[in-house]
Amino acid sequence: MVVAAMIVLVAAASPVTAQIIRGSVFLPDGATPVAGAIVLAQDESGGTAGRVLTSPRGEFTLRLPAAGRYGLTVMRIGFRPTVIPSRIVAAGAVDTVRVVFVGEPVTLSGMNVRDRESCRIRADSGLAVARVWEEARKAMLSSQLSAEGAPLLAEWIEYDRTLDSDARYVRQQKIRTTKNPTNHAFRSAPVALLDTAGYVVTDATGTTYYLPDAEVLLSPSFAASHCFRLQAPPNGGANLIGVAFSPTGNRKDLREIEGTAWVNRETAELKSLEIRYTNLPEMLEAAHPGGSVEFLRLNDGNWLINRWNVRMPQLGVTTRSSGIGAPSGRSTSAAAIRGTQVTGGEVNRVSRRDSTFYEWHGPRLRVLLRSNDSIMRPAGAKFELDGTDYAQRANIDGQVDMSPVLAGRYKAKIHTALMDSLGMPPVEQDVDVRDGSGVDTLRLPRARDLLTTVCPRDSVKNGEGMLRGRVVDEKGGALRQAAVVVTWQTNFAIVGGVRGDQVNHTEKTIGGLSDNAGGWRLCGVPRNIPVVVSVATDAGSAARGATLTEDFGAVDLQLGSNSASGTEKALASIGAAARRSALVEVAVFNLAGAPVPEVTVDVQPPTGPTRTVVTGATGRALIPEIAPGVLKLRARRVGFKEGQVAVTVEGGRNTVPIILGQNAAPALDTMRVVGGRKTVDRLDGFETRRLNRQATRSYTREDIVKRNPTAMWQMITNVPALKIVDSGMVTAQSTRSVASTPNGQMTASGVKDNWVSACYFAVMVDGQMLTPSGNDKAVDLRLLPPPEEVHGLEVFSGPSSIPPQFGGVGVDKWCGLIAVWTR
Repeated sequence: MVVAAMIVLVAAASPVTAQIIRGSVFLPDGATPVAGAIVLAQDESGGTAGRVLTSPRGEFTLRLPAAGRYGLTVMRIGFRPTVIPSRIVAAGAVDTVRVVFVGEPVTLSGMNVRDRESCRIRADSGLAVARVWEEARKAMLSSQLSAEGAPLLAEWIEYDRTLDSDARYVRQQKIRTTKNPTNHAFRSAPVALLDTAGYVVTDATGTTYYLPDAEVLLSPSFAASHCFRLQAPPNGGANLIGVAFSPTGNRKDLREIEGTAWVNRETAELKSLEIRYTNLPEMLEAAHPGGSVEFLRLNDGNWLINRWNVRMPQLGVTTRSSGIGAPSGRSTSAAAIRGTQVTGGEVNRVSRRDSTFYEWHGPRLRVLLRSNDSIMRPAGAKFELDGTDYAQRANIDGQVDMSPVLAGRYKAKIHTALMDSLGMPPVEQDVDVRDGSGVDTLRLPRARDLLTTVCPRDSVKNGEGMLRGRVVDEKGGALRQAAVVVTWQTNFAIVGGVRGDQVNHTEKTIGGLSDNAGGWRLCGVPRNIPVVVSVATDAGSAARGATLTEDFGAVDLQLGSNSASGTEKALASIGAAARRSALVEVAVFNLAGAPVPEVTVDVQPPTGPTRTVVTGATGRALIPEIAPGVLKLRARRVGFKEGQVAVTVEGGRNTVPIILGQNAAPALDTMRVVGGRKTVDRLDGFETRRLNRQATRSYTREDIVKRNPTAMWQMITNVPALKIVDSGMVTAQSTRSVASTPNGQMTASGVKDNWVSACYFAVMVDGQMLTPSGNDKAVDLRLLPPPEEVHGLEVFSGPSSIPPQFGGVGVDKWCGLIAVWTR
């Protein structure tokens, strides 16, 4: 549903050459001018031929449409009119008149509001309601007129705001500033249109709500189609008396308006006009659609509408379940109020030349931001009202002072540079803006609360903090996808017996990659412990020492260039060394493929001390400067089975995917990235299974060299559940093999005869199964590669111990498997 308020901005009209009546209006003393009085010219038929306001000097100029006889009436708010005898004005002539205003005061203070209703109100009626309405009409008419002389320059703001469904919070707001030489800022639709179509019109483009201006309210058709009555004042408005109006009974088919004009009892000045739209659907009526107009008298006698608004409900569609027992869980759609649109304006300044007649400063919003942490500084924090253009930075004292601000309840958002850099949502708090409101004190979050919001809780549960910064090149350009690593040493211990001349320690590392802007941040950095922050790229590397003393710290890293001499050559050599070493990225997933954060991974490189890293929210961790070779990783996390994997890394970047399960030992994923290419290393699986003791017996290259067999089958002669049978060919037979006697009894036997039911081990070389020889489904072990070509050997003595990828698991599988892995 599209809603709109029909408000047309207008500017003052240019004067037109015509017959003129020029004069001045004075009080009975003959010397005091009457400013702001209405002078009406009426033709012989009684129709209005012109009207104008008197200037601060009581002067007026009336331009008439034609020559003829005209009468003059001078009206002043709070007084009865003064009528001037008619006069003839010739074509093109200028007639001069001096008027002494002798009108009697109008008394409203003692008026009884129980006066009867009138549906045909007239200015000369003796009814009290007519007298009050006449004073309201004078003010409305004055607001449509201009006095002679330089025009008034009015400045106002127009706004279009959306409130929530309860009309409490400002959800969205747009403001436009306008300046025009006029004393009335809007004009409604033509009287004839409203009289026939009503004040709320729905067509193909949406629904339009029309707000009446003075021209409409003063029209004869409005008076003829509405009934009037006196209205008792609202609470706190004892000095007011109201004229309420409502549509006559014959306009029930039109969407009409009803309302009240509130007049000051003492001065007879019109203060405001409230309207409500009627004959609307019941749902819309519940949202109280309507509007208001406020009037202001300037000290030069001019009147203006200084504030106006129209409230329009917005409809939306909601889906509701039919409830328990409804067939197929059926739901229904229904229209509902989803918000209230408010369109209006407020005049903030009226002037003529260098004189200011009115200035509105509006409600003032003052906020004091406070913080308990030195790192969360209020100075410079951005304060904004959600959905609006209102925004301001706090000053050095943490103060925010906005004026003018349209009255209403807003959701304030406060965020600091630190919060923005961490991607943390702003702090939100409700604020009420109204005249005379005090200072709101808003507290920024504690640094620790901020830290636990942006970091996994386990990574900072022991008082750790966060380091962050940027990585740039020598020209200050951002470096993206640069590996940033924080390293520190802990668990120091003196070893070496009596001498105690050796110190052991554990090196811990956390790492991450810089974003597109070169920014990085790492959680879990210990406080008050020296750390080294380093970055390695193909262009070079850089490192800085740091000690984190608060919850947050910042370290920026800048790489040098690779040009010719001195330090630059040294940086180039460091860069070359970084390219020769490996950067290992560990990515941990569960069996469903989801990343697993907060996994502790102990890393044993081919050379150097063991390092410990913890995966972040994406299940990843970085380990830089690893020597190429076989890397052993132990992964552990509560809820998953602990275990080790082994992987061969090469120079450059290596991504190692690890799969964790609750019941099975960790395993390498199918594919990984080594040195920038996808690969599968056939030996990594062997090393991983050996570290996790998944085979019945495993033999490494070192074991083979130490035993120095002449044939590989000699390495497995003493494996449990396996026996080597040499009967023309060498086979591996399960000890569960049995012999059958002639009488059908089963006895254990190692003798090969016609009654033996033998179960042989399958044999695999580098993942390929060897074909059995003869009819016994046995593989001749003499066909295995020679010992000097073998990297490792595994024996799985039973179908349940054979890894699924090799065809294991199930009673109908082989009796066992011998797997040989060549160098």
